[in-house]
Amino acid sequence: MPMAYSTGAFGANTAPEGKSPTTGLDWSGEYRPFLVQIDNTSGARPHLNLSEADIVYESINWGPAHTRYTAVYNDNHPSLVGSVRSARWHHCELREEWDCPIVFWGGQQTTGTSIYDFFKVNNVANKFLIDGTRNPGRVPYDRALSRISKRVSPHNAVVDLAYLAENVWPTNDDGTDYVPRNHAFKFSTTPTRGQDSAQEIYICYDAKEYFPHYTFNSASREYERWYNGVEQYDGESGKRIVAHNVIVQYCKLEYFSGSAQRPMITTTKGGLIDAFIDGQHIRGTWVRNTLSDRTIFLDMNGNELTLLPGKTFIQIVPESFEFSYFNADGTERVTNMGTEIEIEQFDDAGNMSEMDQMEDGNL
Repeated sequence: MPMAYSTGAFGANTAPEGKSPTTGLDWSGEYRPFLVQIDNTSGARPHLNLSEADIVYESINWGPAHTRYTAVYNDNHPSLVGSVRSARWHHCELREEWDCPIVFWGGQQTTGTSIYDFFKVNNVANKFLIDGTRNPGRVPYDRALSRISKRVSPHNAVVDLAYLAENVWPTNDDGTDYVPRNHAFKFSTTPTRGQDSAQEIYICYDAKEYFPHYTFNSASREYERWYNGVEQYDGESGKRIVAHNVIVQYCKLEYFSGSAQRPMITTTKGGLIDAFIDGQHIRGTWVRNTLSDRTIFLDMNGNELTLLPGKTFIQIVPESFEFSYFNADGTERVTNMGTEIEIEQFDDAGNMSEMDQMEDGNL
C-alpha cells in the first residue's frame, strides 16, 4: 500500500497566491518538483543549468570528501540539466521528503546500501524513478535522458526536465495528475535575523577538489558561490551561481562495512544547523521525525526559519565537521556542532584563488 504521508509536528506551510513554494518568488503554474542527481567531479564542471535549481543539496557521496549535488527543480524545468549521475541511500531519503520524481543514472546495488532495495522497501513506484540505466525502452522516459558529445563519459549524461514535466509527470490510478505532498518553506523579505553577521563562508570538504565558499553581496542580498577558490558560473547559461540562503546541516555519517564508497547519512531525527541569510548567521536546529516528514529548520527558540525569497543551498556535513565564516568586520569564526570560536582578523580574501584542481577520474 502507498505510504501514509505526514508533514510533521510543525504542519505544512501554505505558499501565498502567485508565489513559489520552493523559492518564495513570483511564480505561477502547477507544483511539479523534480530531484536530479548531479555529478560534482571536475569532469562535470561547470554544471549545466544548476543555476536554475530552486534548492541544491551538497552531500558526501564517497568518503571522506567526494560530494554530489541533489538539485530540486520546480519553478523552472530546463531542457538541459547535467551531468546526471548515480544515487545513494541518503539521496533516496531526500526523495521521500519531496514525494516527487527523482532523476538519476543508476546507483549502488550491494545489500545494505542498495538504492533498489530502498525503493522496494518504501514502496516507491516506478513512475517516480527516472533511471538512466533502466530507462531504455520505457517510452517516453528514454526520450528525456541522453548523452551529449561535448563531454566525455561518465560526465555527459543529461536530462530534459521540460519534456518530463510535460509528458512524463506521474498520474494517479484514475488518470489525474499526481500532486506531491506540500513542501513549502517560509519566505519573507524580512527573514529571520541572526546572532551576528556573515560576510564570507568557507565549507571545506576537501581543500583542492570539494571546497565551496560564499561571499555576501549586500546590494543583491545574495551569497555568490565560489568553488575551489574560483567564481562559480553555470556552464549552460553563464549565470553566476548564487544562494539567498545557505544552510549547513549537521548529520550523522557512517560507512557501511567501513567502505568509503558506501556512506550512510542519517537525514531523520534531528541535529544542529548554521544558517546564513541576508548577511546574518543563525545557529539553530533541524528536525525530521520520519521519512514521511519534511525537514524543518528552526532557530534556537524553536521557531521555523523564515528564508529570504530566492535560491537555497543546503550543505549536508558530518557531525564532526568544522568550518569557518567571517563577520562583516573581518573577524573569523570557526564553528562546529559544539563550539563557535573567534579566531583572528581576516586579511586576504583571495588567498585560495590559485588552487589547482585535481583530476578526479571516473568515480
